[in-house]
Amino acid sequence: MTLTVRLDPELERRLESVCERRRTTKTAVVTELVREFVAREPEASSYEVAVRLGLIGSVAGGPPDLSRNAKKYVRRAIREKHRR
Repeated sequence: MTLTVRLDPELERRLESVCERRRTTKTAVVTELVREFVAREPEASSYEVAVRLGLIGSVAGGPPDLSRNAKKYVRRAIREKHRR
């Protein structure tokens, strides 16, 4: 994949200087930095992705935390049923 990165002239000059000293390429430096950045980010679970997208609790009329607190809602429903 090709990626374009815009650097200010001073940063570009410094990057080129460091690459020359280390005898490496700008591509190798940027690739390593991206690898390190991605490695620090934990992978999101399916549940976390669904929360971020607003899909948890998206059923109209239901409690938004039903999947996490199902037992609480079942107990409540049973108590209400026996009160009648």
